[in-house]
Amino acid sequence: MAETLLIVFVILVLLGMPIGFALGAGTLAAASLYPALNPIIIPTRLVGLLSDSFIILAAPLFILAGNIAARGGIARAIIDLATVLVGRFRGGLAYVNIVDSMIFGGISGSAVADVSALGTFLIPQMVRKGYDKDFATVLTICTAILAPIVPPSIIAVLYAWLADESVAAIFAGGYLPGLLIALGMAVPTFVIAKRRNYPREPRPTLRSAAEAFGRALPGLMIPVIIMGGILAGVFTPTEAAAVAVVYALVVPPLFYRELRWRELPEIFADSARLSGVIGIIIGMVGAFGWVLTYSKFPLRVAAALTSVAPTWWIFLALAIVLYVFLGTFLTPSEILLITVPVLL
Repeated sequence: MAETLLIVFVILVLLGMPIGFALGAGTLAAASLYPALNPIIIPTRLVGLLSDSFIILAAPLFILAGNIAARGGIARAIIDLATVLVGRFRGGLAYVNIVDSMIFGGISGSAVADVSALGTFLIPQMVRKGYDKDFATVLTICTAILAPIVPPSIIAVLYAWLADESVAAIFAGGYLPGLLIALGMAVPTFVIAKRRNYPREPRPTLRSAAEAFGRALPGLMIPVIIMGGILAGVFTPTEAAAVAVVYALVVPPLFYRELRWRELPEIFADSARLSGVIGIIIGMVGAFGWVLTYSKFPLRVAAALTSVAPTWWIFLALAIVLYVFLGTFLTPSEILLITVPVLL
């Protein structure tokens, strides 16, 4: 049964079918070929999974908050602050790119929002200052992976839900890996900037630094409110996401004056489209995982891994290889939704 599901799923993905529909088609094929399974269970599992999980509501709300922040002037204020902090070093705008992604990741939680918000401003600015366009583009794409790691993170919400872990604990555990990854990116950036003699930004005055910090402070309060409220037990992650949306709606008109109210329908539509894609995948993965569990596939995988990887470090090495391979054609959320129910 599980073999039929996986074969149909892989074939459809290779043919270009969207992941969510490929999962659904594979699940339906497996259920139809085995009389013990009633195909009517599939839509029941799909809808039931989405309606029974309150925490999943945090994902679309964080997406909406990130999109509002990206269009509302918060991203530009964060760029100005990062320029003050690290712009004076050789290749300063490259370091600004890294720092921006760490800070903005704490607001949006989405790599897509990070690229669309920061890339719009930073890539043209870096090219004008003499940076190679390919370097600026690749750096912006690479630093965007910080957004799903530094809390609040949509990926962390999905993992906590799948693994039945504390969202607050997963969020708190994201800061150190995010910092280490940022430092890891800064090392090759330092070497490339020195070799290509990329420019420095002017050393800021105390007044300009204070102005940049004051302008960025309202936006910087978003992750403070979210994480402070969650860790203090004031509100749940889903409630924190709702607070972030309200705050992101209020701050730009008051402090940045870049968000026009007529832009909100487009922002809501973009957020709804991305949230809809995630919702479809989550629902399909619920049915997908149920069929795999029914066929005892996770137990067979666990037995196989135990024989191949008798120690934890071998298992981690194999898992890393698997995730690198899957990352060549699947998004992080898709990889999590497919592999976590099996590997855990």
